Amino acid sequence: MALIETDLDALQESSWFKTRSPAFQDALLRSAVRRTYGADEALFVQGDPANGIHAVLDGSVKITVPADDGQEFVIHQEGRGFWIGDLALFATAHRLISVVATRPTETLFFPASRLERLVQDSPDFVRDFYALSHENMQKALRIVANLAVTGTEKRLVLRLLHLDEVTSDAEGWIPVSQEELAAMIAVSAPTLHRALHRLIELDLIEGGYGRLRLKDRRALVASCQS
Repeated sequence: MALIETDLDALQESSWFKTRSPAFQDALLRSAVRRTYGADEALFVQGDPANGIHAVLDGSVKITVPADDGQEFVIHQEGRGFWIGDLALFATAHRLISVVATRPTETLFFPASRLERLVQDSPDFVRDFYALSHENMQKALRIVANLAVTGTEKRLVLRLLHLDEVTSDAEGWIPVSQEELAAMIAVSAPTLHRALHRLIELDLIEGGYGRLRLKDRRALVASCQS
């Protein structure tokens, strides 16, 4: 499949992809299929059989996981350059999470059958896919560690800093509802509202409908270190 320059720019935003060898990058991209999703459309859902890997070219996605009571909770979201779907694929297992577009989103999809042939032809490439799983596990552990931090405001700031790092909005807006953000840091909606209001009053963040933007990242980082 022919890629355009903006596609390659988006892929290079992934630290995993840009550090792979040219041979691996070229072989992988030859197996890509372009896909588009509307807002709230699922790339895949928890329990689905693994059928491939996605790389986000434009837009953004949120990741939800089921709790023991059956409810789905948003734990993270990312935009351009985000790769997902590797863990269940190489474990030949069912999906543990759901990935849903938060707005119109375009991805490159790498079907399982093509990736299997890729690894069969070049067995050393399996190490590259393990490197992707390692990177995604690192993100997951960061989320878990930040959830264990004591203090609602500090947990909120850490989550916002992480989301800000991966937002794909050119103006720095983080597209997230207060309901989703409350779930991400495991607090009630009123508790989140109070913490957000304080940060807005301190002129550290800016609020909008269904979105937030950091105004003083340095001060927010300092607040977590005190």
